[in-house]
Amino acid sequence: MRSWVLAAAGALVSFAIGHAVLAQAPAAAEAVVVQRDIDFEPKEVRIRVGGQVVFVNEDRFGHNVYSETSGGEFDVGRQGPATRIGVPFRRAGTFAVMCRIHPRMAMQIVVQ
Repeated sequence: MRSWVLAAAGALVSFAIGHAVLAQAPAAAEAVVVQRDIDFEPKEVRIRVGGQVVFVNEDRFGHNVYSETSGGEFDVGRQGPATRIGVPFRRAGTFAVMCRIHPRMAMQIVVQ
């Protein structure tokens, strides 16, 4: 009985680890974040070190996308409607991103 319990526990751990790995999306070279309805879509993106995030403003008004997270600071200035701005990331880490014009807009970028 004991060996069956240990085997079942081992299988369960292997299953859980396998699913945890599958649940994490691989990091891409580029990710696109859309600003729409005073919000970021998606709320999190994963990119590789050296990759970039492209911010696309689909609202009818401007935004100001920035991060003050150490090692990934940036500020795109005023981003007008119907514009795209790419921001490169050269260091690994998790970076909080917001809009100075609309403080409730928030997302994060994970650089791996």
